[in-house]
Amino acid sequence: MPFNWKYVFFALLFFYCIEKANASTIIGNIRDIDNNEPIPAVTIRVESTGRSMIANENGYYRLLLDPGRYRLKFSNIAYNSEFCDVQVSDSCISVDIFMKKAIIQISGMKVYDKNYDAAQRIIVEAIAQKDDILNQLQSYQCDVYTKSIIYKNVDDDSSVINYILESQLEYFWKQPDQYKEIIIARRQSSNLEPNQNFLNVDNIPNFNMNRVKLGQYSIITPTATDALKYYNYYFLDTIFIDNKMVFRLEIEPKNNIDPLVFGTIDIADSTYNIVGIEGGLSKGVCLPFVKSIYYKQRFAEFENQYWMPIEICMDMNIDITFPIEQSFTIDYIAALYDYGFVDTLPKNTFKYAFEVSKEADDVDSTAWNLRQTIPLTQKEEQGYKRIDSLTNLPKPFHEKILSSFNYLFSKTLNSDLLHFNRVEGTYLGYRYYKFEPFPRTELDMKIGYAFSRKYLQHRYKAYYRLLENRLLYAGMEYCDEIKHRPVILASPNFSPTIWNLFNKVDPLDYYREKGFRFSLASDLLKQTRVYFSYQDYQQSSENNNTEYSFFRRNKKYRLNPNIAEGKLRSLSARLKYDSRKRGKIKGREVISTSRFFSQFEIGIESASPDLFENDFSFTSYYSRFKRTGNFVLPGINTSEIYIGASSGTLPPQKYFTVDFTYKIFEYEMFFRTVGEKNFIGNRVAAVYMFHNFGSWWFKKSRLPLIQEIPLSLSIFGGAFYTDFKDHAVHPDDTLIRTASKWYREIGFSLGRIPPLYTRLDFVWQLSNYDTNRFSISIGFGI
Repeated sequence: MPFNWKYVFFALLFFYCIEKANASTIIGNIRDIDNNEPIPAVTIRVESTGRSMIANENGYYRLLLDPGRYRLKFSNIAYNSEFCDVQVSDSCISVDIFMKKAIIQISGMKVYDKNYDAAQRIIVEAIAQKDDILNQLQSYQCDVYTKSIIYKNVDDDSSVINYILESQLEYFWKQPDQYKEIIIARRQSSNLEPNQNFLNVDNIPNFNMNRVKLGQYSIITPTATDALKYYNYYFLDTIFIDNKMVFRLEIEPKNNIDPLVFGTIDIADSTYNIVGIEGGLSKGVCLPFVKSIYYKQRFAEFENQYWMPIEICMDMNIDITFPIEQSFTIDYIAALYDYGFVDTLPKNTFKYAFEVSKEADDVDSTAWNLRQTIPLTQKEEQGYKRIDSLTNLPKPFHEKILSSFNYLFSKTLNSDLLHFNRVEGTYLGYRYYKFEPFPRTELDMKIGYAFSRKYLQHRYKAYYRLLENRLLYAGMEYCDEIKHRPVILASPNFSPTIWNLFNKVDPLDYYREKGFRFSLASDLLKQTRVYFSYQDYQQSSENNNTEYSFFRRNKKYRLNPNIAEGKLRSLSARLKYDSRKRGKIKGREVISTSRFFSQFEIGIESASPDLFENDFSFTSYYSRFKRTGNFVLPGINTSEIYIGASSGTLPPQKYFTVDFTYKIFEYEMFFRTVGEKNFIGNRVAAVYMFHNFGSWWFKKSRLPLIQEIPLSLSIFGGAFYTDFKDHAVHPDDTLIRTASKWYREIGFSLGRIPPLYTRLDFVWQLSNYDTNRFSISIGFGI
C-alpha cells in the first residue's frame, strides 16, 4: 500500500481530539453590572500565556483549556478589567462576568480650543518615539480566526444574511514588513464553494508606520512623520486599559484630497504605543459602489512590552443602483491570539506570503470548535441554516434560464472550452487539470473539435517537480492544434469570440502546430524564475473557414495570412521577475493579486540547421517591463515598455505584432486609434503610460461645485515602431503593415461615471497614419 500523508493527518487529528476531549469548556456571558446589558467584544486572556479570545456581539464567550488552575482577565476599553480564578477539571463550567464602566461619557461636549495643544504635544511625542516602537519587535507568530458576514439590507431596520465565510489561520511576521499566513481550516455557507473562500488578514496594518496600504491607496497614518500637515488633533479623554493610562485623541483630516482617516486614536502614556484606533476613511479614498467604511483595531499588551493587535474589524456599506438597486453590508472581524515572540523564524518561512493547507476543507466540527475564538451569534447560526435550506430548494424556471445564460456567457470567456474565430469556426472542447494526481506532478490535458475546420485538436502537458526547495520543474508537452501568432498587446488568455460574433473583428492570425516540447523551470533568485525549453513542431498554414457572425453579414473577415511551413526545432530561454508575492493553494503555487507591482521579462529563441535538422534559421530576442504604482504625481501610474528584434530569416509565425485589441476592464498598454489594423515587423519597440489621478484635480480646485465632482481623471499616451531589417520577403508580407516612423497617440479619460463606473477614453493620433485620427472608447474602471 503506498504511503499517504492524508492517513497520517487524520490519525494525528484523531489522537489530538482524544487528548483535547479531556479539556474543559468554559462558557459564560459578560454583562454590564449597572444595567445587565451584554457587553460585546470583550477580550478574555489567560494570564501567563499568549492565549486570548473575544466574546461575540451578544457578550457570549467559549474557551477550551486543559485541566489545571488559571487566572482569566476580562478587558474592554470602556470598562474596568475583571479577573477570575478558575479550576479547570474534565467537565464544562459556566463563569458569568459583570463589568463596571471605567469612564463617564458626556455626550456632545468637546473643548477643542482648550485641549488642542495637549493633543498636539501627545502626537508629537508619539511621532518622536515611533522608531523605538517599531524596532522593539523583530518577529512573532500568532493564531487568527476570521469571519465575514455579508448582509443584504432589506429596509432601514432589517437585513438578511446572504453569505458567511470563516477561516482559521497561522500568522507569521518579521521586520520590516514580511508576513506569511496559512489557512489551516475554513468553512462557508453552502451557496459558496471552498475555492471562493480566501478570508485572511493579509499584511496587518501598522499605524506606527508612515503609510498603510489599502488597495490602490496609500493611507497617511495619524502618526506619520509628516502627519501634522494632514491632521488636526483634539484631546478627548484619559482612560485606563489594563490599569495603564491611555490618552484618547480625535483625529480630523485637514483636507478631502489626500487619503486620510478620521475618528479616534488611543495612545499609551509613557510608551506612546498605539493601543486602539477607530473611525472611517476620508473623501480622499473613493472605492466603487462603497458608501462608507468603518475600521477598528484594538491592542493588548503582552510580556509587559509589546502592544499587539487582538481585534481587527471592518464594516463596508455597498450601494448598487443599476440594473437593480441593491444595498449590502460586509462585516469583517479578525481575532488574533496565542502570540509567540521569537528572535528568528525558520529560513523558508516567508517563501510564500500565503498558503491554503491541503486539509483546510476536511477539518471536522470538533477540531474546528477547538480553535473558534469568537462564538457565532444566534442570528449567524440561523443564517447558516437558512442558506442551507434555500440552496437545497429546486430553483424556479426563470432562475434556471438565467443561470444557463450566465454559464454560457462565462464559457465564451474561457477559450479552452468554447470559442469562435474565422479559421476554426465554433470550437467546443474539454480541459482536464489536476494538481498532484501523483506525488509532485501536474497534468493538463485539452481536447476539442473545430466545426468549420472539421478538425479534432488535442494537447497534453505534464510537469514534475525535481527539487522541492528550489522548485525545479521538468515538463513535457505534445499538441496538435490551432495556434495564433504571438502578439504584444493582447493577453495570452485573450479570446476574440465576442468581437467575432458581433462585429467580425479578430486581431489574431492562425496556423497549425503539431509536435512536442521539453522544458525546465527553476527559481533563480527571489521572485525570479528562469525557463529553458526545446521545441520540435511541424507548422503549417490555415485558411479562413467561415464568414458567420450575428451581425454585419455583408462584412468580410480579413484574410488569414500564410506562414512559412516546415519543421521548426528551436531552443529558447527566458527570465521573468515578478514583484507580486507568491502563495500556495493546497500545494499548488500561485501569484497573488496586487495593485502595485513590477514585472520584467527577457527571452531568446534560436533555430539553426547547425544545431538540429531544421527548416528555419533565426534568432529572436525580446524584453518587456511593466510597473504599476505611485510615481511623482498624485495617483496611480502604469508604464509598460516592449522591445524585440531578430537576426536570420524570421518566419511569419514569429513576427512581432502590435495588435489591435479591446481591453474594456484594463488600463494596460493598448493603442486606441489603430482601429482594426495590426503593425508587424522583425523589429519592434512600444511604450505606453497611463496615469490615473482619481478625483484629485477636481478636489484640488477647491471650487464649490467642481470639487464635489465624483469622476476620476486620467491622462495617457504611447508610441510604437515596427519595421523589417535584413529580411527575406515572404509572399504574404503584402498583407501586413509596418510603422517605420513612430506611431503616436495621446488622450485623457473620465472614469467613475455612474451608475456602473463607466470610463470614457478620448484619444488623438499624433502621427500621420491612415488609421483613426480621433477615437472615443468605453471601458470600466472597477
